Amino acid sequence: MNFKDFIKTNYFRFIYMNILSVISGAAVIGAGYVQMYFLTDVKNKDWRGILVTVLLMGLLYIGTQGMIYYIQFEIRIQEEEYNQQIRNKLARHYFLDQRNHKVADVQNRMTNDLEMVRTNFFDWYIIIPFYGAIFVSALIALLSINWMIFLVSIVVDVISYFIPKLIQKKMEQATTNVSKQNKYYLDVLAKWFSGLEELRRYFAGAKLFKIGEQASNKVENAHIKQTAAQQELIVLSGFCNLVGQMLLLSLTAFFITKNAIIFGAIMSVQNFAANVSIGLQQVIEGLSFMKSSKELMGEISRYSSVINKNEADGEEPPLAFTTKNLSLNFPNGEKLTFPDINVKPGEKILLSGDSGAGKSTLFKLILGELKASTGKVEFQNATGDTIIPDMSRIGYIPQDPNLFPGTIKENITMFNDQLDSRVEKTVNEVNFNKDIKKFKNGINEELDLDKINISGGQRQKIVLARAKIHDSDIILIDEGTSAIDQKATMNILEKLLNSKATLVFIAHNFNEHMRQMFDREIYLSKE
Repeated sequence: MNFKDFIKTNYFRFIYMNILSVISGAAVIGAGYVQMYFLTDVKNKDWRGILVTVLLMGLLYIGTQGMIYYIQFEIRIQEEEYNQQIRNKLARHYFLDQRNHKVADVQNRMTNDLEMVRTNFFDWYIIIPFYGAIFVSALIALLSINWMIFLVSIVVDVISYFIPKLIQKKMEQATTNVSKQNKYYLDVLAKWFSGLEELRRYFAGAKLFKIGEQASNKVENAHIKQTAAQQELIVLSGFCNLVGQMLLLSLTAFFITKNAIIFGAIMSVQNFAANVSIGLQQVIEGLSFMKSSKELMGEISRYSSVINKNEADGEEPPLAFTTKNLSLNFPNGEKLTFPDINVKPGEKILLSGDSGAGKSTLFKLILGELKASTGKVEFQNATGDTIIPDMSRIGYIPQDPNLFPGTIKENITMFNDQLDSRVEKTVNEVNFNKDIKKFKNGINEELDLDKINISGGQRQKIVLARAKIHDSDIILIDEGTSAIDQKATMNILEKLLNSKATLVFIAHNFNEHMRQMFDREIYLSKE
């Protein structure tokens, strides 16, 4: 995420908006310059001059205000277009980087972080040419009135430029901390509100409220510190502005008494000096705000960088896998150690073991969702050669299947229209055809993920069908039939075991007959 890409969103709009911004800034000073002659004409009772200067001031002020509104509107369009590009890049990066990402982190990055960058960077950049034009035009106006007044104004402005730099680092840290605390808050909400019904069941609301309040307080304190840093910058700049205006006003009064400048300058010099200070102050503040966003923009850039995913990556369909010296350490000091496992192509494995021995964790290590502390997982092709696996060819049916907004058919095909012709056959293979008939729209029934219009068993059948229709070479099933009745489970199991896919099935409630249907059983013990 950078300024160059923002400009590329629409070169033409960016250029003419900046030109208009400069023109509007210069027009503000132009109106002030006309005011100087207006006051002199009033003193001299020159009614013709008064009428002309009033008309000129009116045109300049109205034109400037109109341009400012138009600029704000057009720039907001550019901001939204650019943010949309960044969101698309973020979504693509998160999809292709093969890493697990917390939902709260993704939400924070795509909403809060982009809004912070917009407020602290892109909303400020267009203000800089406007106030920069005011600053330069006001200096020219002061120079045209008296060179000494101009010189004093330059000295004051140089001091005003360097003083705010004292708190620049503080502003950067405060901005980054807001993002960090907001991410933490969203993560807390995601973890606790996902189990809201359970908390209600056990009347544990007090704990929820306490945790939520603590996380909210951290966000509040981060925003307060950021505001405090911003206000320090404003106060410092304002103090320099006040001292400068007092000096210039005194000097102007002196020159008027000596008839060195016209009477109208008494007000105009003060206005020009104020505009010089305000122009410089706003430019400095704008640059400070923009610089404070650099670190956050760098983070967004890392998570929106392009990841090219193509067939040339050397990936092959995996048919078998082995684990060697595999273990996983947890932050609390616990450790899971797994035996070396060698699963051959087409083999059907029943994975069982003690509670907490790491059966589900082993699947996540195989899928790459977790990174092992020691050891590795290797995949092989049909000839036993170690390969870089095409992970899309591994089907995974977790205990709590993931479904998406869409129809039953779309959740089976995963939105691949080319697989539509195979849906009916696959539905029959997982014993789902009778369930389909119960829905008003059959296979085209829209899933309501909020009201849950399907049962747990139906959810598992959809995901089983998903793995089957995508011709998964390896299928990992974690209690994937726990919500399906035993008769249907037997029917599904027989078809799965007769398929060519390599199958690893976690189950606790299988009888002896069902166990004997597998080639072998691997039992994990908890140390």
